[in-house]
Amino acid sequence: MTENDSVGVSQPARATVMTWLRLMRLPTVFTALTNVLCGFIVSSSERSLPDILALKYFWLLLLSSAGLYLGGMVLNDVFDAELDARERPERPIPSGRISKKAAAVFGTLLMLTGITAAGLAGIFAETEPVGVCIALILAAVVILYDAVLKNTGGGPFGMAGCRFLNIMLGAGCAGSWDAVWSGPQVDIAAALAVYVFGVTWFARNEAGDSSRLTLSSGLAVALAGIGINTWTAVRVMSVQPAAQGAVIALCLIAGNVGLRCGQAIQVNQSRLLQKTVGFMLLNIIFVDAAMVFCTTGSGRMASLVVIMVIPATLMKRVIPMS
Repeated sequence: MTENDSVGVSQPARATVMTWLRLMRLPTVFTALTNVLCGFIVSSSERSLPDILALKYFWLLLLSSAGLYLGGMVLNDVFDAELDARERPERPIPSGRISKKAAAVFGTLLMLTGITAAGLAGIFAETEPVGVCIALILAAVVILYDAVLKNTGGGPFGMAGCRFLNIMLGAGCAGSWDAVWSGPQVDIAAALAVYVFGVTWFARNEAGDSSRLTLSSGLAVALAGIGINTWTAVRVMSVQPAAQGAVIALCLIAGNVGLRCGQAIQVNQSRLLQKTVGFMLLNIIFVDAAMVFCTTGSGRMASLVVIMVIPATLMKRVIPMS
């Protein structure tokens, strides 16, 4: 019998694969991947799905986004270790299943993987190094958000900036600097930034008592983001008839988000609010799919985006999204 056994001191459980997946909040990565899919498709003249899937730099851009996003999630918990010890002691780091140092190393490696993949994508695409520059800026904004901005008034701005850059990362191999920073991807990225600003505002007090006014304000901003995309779709209906379908889809998304959030605001309970934030994040997939359909008129392209909801929905049953 050991000394610890004799005094009844239990050792923390060892980390399993599931523990690391919980640390990364894996289901949420699919919303980041749809950002890249959206940015890539709307900025490209290629409309053949098999041809797109055959491009090496397409997959590298997806890997880049996944690395940066998941790395940011891990480092978020590294910087939040003390807060989580009080508010979410079941999380992998405060529960002792994963050490803070191991998580920091893992998160850093994921971020470096994301930056490297963006650099390789530009090499394979034989374009100007726009993608890797966006990846570097995105990595910096992610770390700035995790370490400094998150619990300040700048938090929603930081998260909105991350999502804006993630859409633009998808367009990073579209050609020259001018080609990347023009076209529909910029408007779509700006609209997503507004939506995510609202979601982040809504989520600021998800673990504690929340003001109904704050929650309602966050919801209003999120709906405004969907509204911007809807207006974009309305403006192009004359030249792209498929945009009418996108308008209908976006209105349904807005109605669904508004109804679900309205119910959560009325109840105003921490657990329900956390689930609602996950629901709002999941709807990014549908917004991205609607804008792909709006721009391309291709149901196959939109399906490539919306299919990401399947693994995200299945995984969130066992791995929380927030």
